[in-house]
Amino acid sequence: DNGNIQPLVSLTRRETDVLRLLAKGYSTPQIAAQLGIRPGTVLGYRKQLHNKLRVNKATELIFKAGELHLL
Repeated sequence: DNGNIQPLVSLTRRETDVLRLLAKGYSTPQIAAQLGIRPGTVLGYRKQLHNKLRVNKATELIFKAGELHLL
């Protein structure tokens, strides 16, 4: 039974950058400025993160990332 085993989640370097800044409380525009990318690009990375971690909200994303030791 694999019920309790979490699948490995692989994040790109940029997804990890966005996730870490999100966890620090940065907004999408702040993350964009920090990384030198457009806010729309940040939103794309956030969408990818939500899909990979199978969550709907930023708070869930950060919590699950912590559980999976991605932060």
